[in-house]
Amino acid sequence: MHARRTSRALSDATIRRRPLMWTGHALSRSAIGRRVARHCDAFSSPRPTLASVERSGPSITAQNGRATRATFALEDDHMNTRIAGFDGLRAIAVLMVFFQHRLFGDIGEIGHLGVWIFFALSGFLIIGILSAQRTRIETGVSRFGAELKRFLFRRTLRIFPIYYLMLLVMCALMAFGMASPELASGMPFHFAYLSNIWIGSVLHYWPGRYSHLWSLAIEEQFYLVFAPLLLLVAVRRHLAACLVIVAAGLVSLVAMRAAHWQDITIYTHPLTNFWLLALGGIGGLMIARKESRLRAWLGHGATLFALSLGLVAFCASEPSWNQVGNPVLFTLISAAYGLCIAALVCSIACCRNAVVIGLLEANWLVSFGRISYGFYLYHNLIPDLTRNHHAEALFGGTVPLWAHVAGIAGSFAISLALAVLSWRLIEEPILRLKTSRAPASAHTPPASPSRHERVERSLTDDRAASDAA
Repeated sequence: MHARRTSRALSDATIRRRPLMWTGHALSRSAIGRRVARHCDAFSSPRPTLASVERSGPSITAQNGRATRATFALEDDHMNTRIAGFDGLRAIAVLMVFFQHRLFGDIGEIGHLGVWIFFALSGFLIIGILSAQRTRIETGVSRFGAELKRFLFRRTLRIFPIYYLMLLVMCALMAFGMASPELASGMPFHFAYLSNIWIGSVLHYWPGRYSHLWSLAIEEQFYLVFAPLLLLVAVRRHLAACLVIVAAGLVSLVAMRAAHWQDITIYTHPLTNFWLLALGGIGGLMIARKESRLRAWLGHGATLFALSLGLVAFCASEPSWNQVGNPVLFTLISAAYGLCIAALVCSIACCRNAVVIGLLEANWLVSFGRISYGFYLYHNLIPDLTRNHHAEALFGGTVPLWAHVAGIAGSFAISLALAVLSWRLIEEPILRLKTSRAPASAHTPPASPSRHERVERSLTDDRAASDAA
């Protein structure tokens, strides 16, 4: 019996595992159908209660062979099943940010949209994981201190290594005169994950290569503030807690606009960004309910198409509505924009359209989404190959369009190569280390799955849970 369970676990892990290869093979129709079926069925299971946990034991996954995504029921090592479409969405979002930076705003505000998609996606997943951890506390399976330690331990191993490695490399380049020394004053802020404070409240301008680090600081600040909060608050009050965060963020936005704060200060302030992560969490909690009409509505392909059109309209018109002088009207537009983004994330999470899932699950898009954190971290540090004085001198003053395109392609290739190497040599080995050395929860019996299964579940969770800006 144990051999059959292990065989099935290994088979499921093999199906979920995707090699980091840039292949163009499309999924077969039957494979897409099976994936959509699993994708939809995972949201139909009821939330576990104290009685059900007492009857079935502390590990739901060990009994069922599959995590209940609807309740984000994580096993002893807090894993949840990979949500189809999220890696593809993450890849699209990071491409938006890349082209925004490379084209210097010549294509509107798609970079802002990409960052907000990351925020909503992270809120959807992280708040779900925290709700599952709080459920473990309420059912007596674990304790607050153990769950907080486990959450922070996993986030630290996923985010810190390549982030601090990148900062150390930049410090070394500054010491040898190969990087901008005038920005050295921001390094203490970067090391403390306060890049948004440095940019918005100290510099009051975007510092070029380091400007993208502000969004990583926002996410880390959210983890540090709200992980303890949600682990202390009862699960039944998590939705209300998220609503309070959203309300506080929107009220703060109105107040800052009314007080005529600088745009960059408002843009990078924690309160004006936390609400979007909380909004993503609200969506995840709502569609996870046993009988959710919202899940059925969002699962239609027509709903996803309408939301996509709405986002295109908001993004294209952002330069105009960003100049609205009325603080209340500006906040209402921003709230509608954020609501549309969070709804899009939830729509993909419960989408039943095989064509949409097939597109988002294309091998190259999933592979790119998997390494999106490293790509996001490195891409802005790669200098633009044609927007400089050397290129202008080479072409006699005006750089032709084809040279600009070639320069963008070259910087993309370098960023991609760094991200792949980072994943292979640093991130993936650390994810395996995390599985073998994760801190054990109190009152939690030792897990019984094989080493191969534990590693696969560890990699699956982190691909789904935080590779965002």
